[in-house]
Amino acid sequence: MPPVRKDVRVADLLLDADNPRLPEERQGVSQAALLRYLYDNSALDELVRSLADNGFFEHEPLITVAGPGRGKFTTLEGNRRLAALKILLTAPEAEEEGIQAALEEEPSKERLEELSEVPCYVVADRDEVHKYLGFRHIGGIKTWSAEAKARYLVSEADRAVELGSQNPFRDVARRVGSNVQGVRNSYLALALLRNARDEFDIPVQPVLERRFGVWLRCMNSQDIRSYIGLDSPRSYEEVRAQVEQTDSDHLAEVVADLSPRGESRPVLSDSRDVTVYGEILHNDVARAALRKYESLTIPKQIVELAELPQRLASIRSQIEVAQTEAQQAEPSEELLQSADALAAAARALRATVRDRHEDLDDD
Repeated sequence: MPPVRKDVRVADLLLDADNPRLPEERQGVSQAALLRYLYDNSALDELVRSLADNGFFEHEPLITVAGPGRGKFTTLEGNRRLAALKILLTAPEAEEEGIQAALEEEPSKERLEELSEVPCYVVADRDEVHKYLGFRHIGGIKTWSAEAKARYLVSEADRAVELGSQNPFRDVARRVGSNVQGVRNSYLALALLRNARDEFDIPVQPVLERRFGVWLRCMNSQDIRSYIGLDSPRSYEEVRAQVEQTDSDHLAEVVADLSPRGESRPVLSDSRDVTVYGEILHNDVARAALRKYESLTIPKQIVELAELPQRLASIRSQIEVAQTEAQQAEPSEELLQSADALAAAARALRATVRDRHEDLDDD
């Protein structure tokens, strides 16, 4: 059944307590608490001013579903706009939280009356709007945060399984305009944190709220995955099974490294450091330094030094290729100078390594 367009009074519109953009601990709270969260976290002042100055944009109705309660409608799409309307109209929820519109000039009574009723599409149920919301916010232009995306994808994959899907990651990917790997990785990342919290009492909230994007990047690192006991699960059943078999101590260690230490930043706060962090976890000396200093600086140096022989071997191979090319190249002063500089650098490197080796023998 196609959605029905109708004008609904703002007083009869409810914020969505199951909105995927809300952190898990905020879902299911009161309307006043929802409004407070949106006001504190969604930069509503500018939207409030825009509504006061320009009115409601009639060509982008809210998307709602009937209930709960007679004559009430829950807003599935457009919660920020509804929150701004409630603040501007001084709704009971705004009064309860003491939230007032920050305006230089009060809107006219005519404007407030105009905004008290807004256009809405009323859908039959939540299922009817899932496909639209998924495409709009996962693969479309109005994207959610990484954590909100993951919560939506997890709920959709679980729902697909309940409806009998044999390949839920693929089916959800097609529906939201994503790809199978992206859906699977988001599912794995969020399922791991939920299992860590529920089964092992690991405090994961800081990662969920502020570092989920880095955590998601960690799930693309084979070094980190193997450290916490993950293989490369592909199917829904394999993902679920491996989530429940992870190494809880190692999982707690990685989660802690993404969480703030008092007033200090997390050990791992930048997704660009994920690769070297994974290498540190698999180097006993580097990992011990990480635990001692709670910083990536020294462990990173240890890892880089451990890789030096391999890097020198790679350079040697490149020089051998260059030697073959030099036999066919036209002689020139520039080529000779470059070869002399390379030879001098190689001699200096050899002297440094030999001196260090002799110092080690003396010790």
